Amino acid sequence: MIHKIAITVVRFLLHIRFKIKIEGLENIPTGAAIIAMNHTSNFDAPMVGVHTPRKMYIMGKEELFRNKFFGWLIHELGCFPIKRGQADIKSLKNTLRILKEGNLFSIFIEGSRSKTGEMQEAKKGIGFIVAKSKAPVVPTYIYGARGGWFKPAGVIFGAPITFEDGLEHEEIANLIAEEIKKLNPKKELS
Repeated sequence: MIHKIAITVVRFLLHIRFKIKIEGLENIPTGAAIIAMNHTSNFDAPMVGVHTPRKMYIMGKEELFRNKFFGWLIHELGCFPIKRGQADIKSLKNTLRILKEGNLFSIFIEGSRSKTGEMQEAKKGIGFIVAKSKAPVVPTYIYGARGGWFKPAGVIFGAPITFEDGLEHEEIANLIAEEIKKLNPKKELS
């Protein structure tokens, strides 16, 4: 109940803030899937999460959970803490459990926000999660979330991709990054 109310309120507020366009929702599979995204703004996770057809789970830096009310709220919305800068085994196990249960998991493949707006190098953690879970990956490009009031913004969900066994984690991460870049509506690949 709280999840549906929060999603409705956040969606309403985002649509006041931006002129939002969502493309490719049909590309999100019904079973386990990984939404692999670029990251430029604090609006990115809510913009994607309120438009997915089912509850989306996502890692959030543990500092977001320091305020008890905010931590509780984002937990209700599917966010769980991760310790950045180290191998957080508990969060990785939680991620694999979420996918094993057939849920939708999302991750910012760069690990943190890009200060320039251009995609940074993908972290190999996404490759580890993909290799272990065998879940399909939906490359997702978020744009315009750094813009001002009433500016165009949106999310493009690409076609799901799967990976063969035997690929290195870093190689998987780089291939996913290339697929995300291809979705850029401006086609400004970096």
